[in-house]
Amino acid sequence: MHEIITLQLGRQSNYVATHFWNAQESYFTYGQDEPSPVDHDIHWRAGIGADGSETYLPRTVIYDRKGGFGSLRKVNALYEAQEDAKNEQASALNLPSSLWSGRTVIQRETPILPSAYTQSLDSGVAPTEPLTPSTVRYWSDYSRVYFHPRSLVEIGDEPEVSGPPAATANGTSASGGSGAAAAPTPREYTWADGETLFTELDREHDLLDRDMRLFVEEADQMQGFQVIASVDDSWGGFAARYLERMRDEYGKVNIWLWALQQPVGRLPREKRITRLANKARTLVEAYTQASLVIPLAVPPLPLKSVLPTTFDPSSTWHTSALLATAIETATLPSRLRQLGSGGAGQGGDSLANLVDLLNATGKQTVANLQMSVVQPWKEVKQDARERREKAGFDEDDYGDRNSKGTKMEGDLQLSIDFAPRDESVVMAGRRGVRAKKPRMFGQAVVTRTASNEDDTDADADADDEDRESTAALNRREMMHRRYALKPVSQRYTVPLGFPLLDSFPYIYQQTTDSTASIPVTTALATDRAVADRIQALRTTVTVGAPWAIGLEDREALGNDLASMADAYHDGWSSGSDDGDDDD
Repeated sequence: MHEIITLQLGRQSNYVATHFWNAQESYFTYGQDEPSPVDHDIHWRAGIGADGSETYLPRTVIYDRKGGFGSLRKVNALYEAQEDAKNEQASALNLPSSLWSGRTVIQRETPILPSAYTQSLDSGVAPTEPLTPSTVRYWSDYSRVYFHPRSLVEIGDEPEVSGPPAATANGTSASGGSGAAAAPTPREYTWADGETLFTELDREHDLLDRDMRLFVEEADQMQGFQVIASVDDSWGGFAARYLERMRDEYGKVNIWLWALQQPVGRLPREKRITRLANKARTLVEAYTQASLVIPLAVPPLPLKSVLPTTFDPSSTWHTSALLATAIETATLPSRLRQLGSGGAGQGGDSLANLVDLLNATGKQTVANLQMSVVQPWKEVKQDARERREKAGFDEDDYGDRNSKGTKMEGDLQLSIDFAPRDESVVMAGRRGVRAKKPRMFGQAVVTRTASNEDDTDADADADDEDRESTAALNRREMMHRRYALKPVSQRYTVPLGFPLLDSFPYIYQQTTDSTASIPVTTALATDRAVADRIQALRTTVTVGAPWAIGLEDREALGNDLASMADAYHDGWSSGSDDGDDDD
C-alpha cells in the first residue's frame, strides 16, 4: 500500500500537522460520491474500536510537552471501553496483600476545557462561531480527527521552546503585540537540551521500539517517513538524534524532514544567533541521515497580493496554515491512487522517485519550497516569467528542450518563498550584490486545480507545449539528462484543490466563506540558492557570533556547512561558454 508514517516533534510541528490531517480527513468520500484520487491507506491505518466497529486513524506519532495537547485525551471515545476494562481489571488485582496498604490520595490537575469548535464536532452539530486566533489556544482546538492512543506521547513539562518571547499557548504575544508588558520568559532551551532529553528517554524506553514499531510492522510496503519538526530550538537536537536512530534501524527507507523555523527578524541579536546555531547543528546532522531536508519559515511580510490584512503573523494557527498548504500540496503525488502510473502528470509518484528527481549527485539533500495560491497554472507561468525579466535574466536561462523537443519549465519563482532568510542577521545591508544566473538541478512542480474549476477550460488555456511538458519523464530520460549535466523538471497536475475547511483560517485573497477549495502550485527544487543560504548561515554562526558555539564545535560545524554548500556547485553545466558559471 506504500504507507507513509508521520513523526511530529514539538508544538510548532503539531500546529502544522493538524492542518495536514484535517485536509486528509476531508478527502474521504461516502455513499455514491465519486472516489477521491487520494489513496487513504497511505496515511491512515485501519483498526478496531472498543465497540468492535472499524476505525481509520492517522499513521502518526505525536510528541509534545506536558499540557501541550490541550483538551485532547490520550484515550478517545473510540477506545474508552477498552481503557475502562483495563482499569477494572487492575482494581480487581489490588488485593490486601499488596505492597502498599495505606490510604490512597488522588490529586488531579484542573482539566483543560475543549474549545467551542471541538465541542460542536463532538456533538455532531455545525460550529456556531468561527475560530479566531484568540480562541485557538492549542493545536487540538481545531483538530477534526481522532488519534490512536499510542500516537500521543507526552515527554516532559519543560517550558515551550518554539514560540517567541512572552508567547501564549496560541502563539500570540502576551502583551497584545506592543511589547511593553511582556512577561519574563524562562531561558531558551538549546539544541543540547533536546539531545539530552532524547538520550535519556531512549535509554529508559527505547523510543523507536515503544512508539514507532507498531506502525512500521503493520505496514505492508512502507514508502517512507515524513518528519515534521522545529529545528531552531531544543526540538532540533531531539529530531537529530531521532533521525540517527531511524536511519540505523531503517537504513534504506526514505526519510523526509520538514525543518520548521520561527522568524528571527524581531528577536534580540543574541537569541537570533542562538536559534540559528541550533538550526545549523540540526541541518548538519539531518543532512547525513535524511533523504531530503526542506527548511521552512514564514516569508517576510507583507505579501499583499497573496495574504489579506486578516493574516496574523503572531498567530501560530495562521502561520501553520500557510506552511501546511505548501507541505500538503508538495507531497500530494506520494498519496495518489495512480501511484507510479506515469500518466500525463496525473499519476502519483513515490517519495523515493521524488528524491531521485531532486537529488542530482546524491549529496543535494536540502531543497527549497515555493508556493502560489488562488492562481491557475497559466497565470503562475506568466508571473514567473515577469519575475525573471525583472531580475534581468533572459528567458533562455530557464529550462531547455527534452527528448521530444518540448521546452521544459525551468526554475519557477513563485510568489511565496519559504526559504528562511538567515542572511539578514550578519549580511544585512549588503548592497551591489549581482544576481547570479539560475542553476537548477531538480524540480518537482505540483499543480492542483480547485474542485469548482472546469478542467476542460483549464486544459484549453494550456498550449500544446505546456500539455506535453506535463507528461511524466521516464526514468531512462531522467538518467540521460543527469549524465548530460542538465536539470530535470517534472510537473504533476492533480484535479483536486486544497480544501478550505471551517478549521482553516481566512488567510488567502480572493476567497470567501463559501470557497470550498483553491488552486495551489508548489515548486520543490534543488538549486544554487540553497548553497547561498547555507553559506550565509555558516557566516552567521561561525564569523558573525563565534561566542554562540565552542571553538572545536564551531570549526567542525563550519566545515560541514561548507561541504553541504559545495554539493550545489559540483556536477552542473550551464551549456554556455560565457563565463557565468564562475561564482
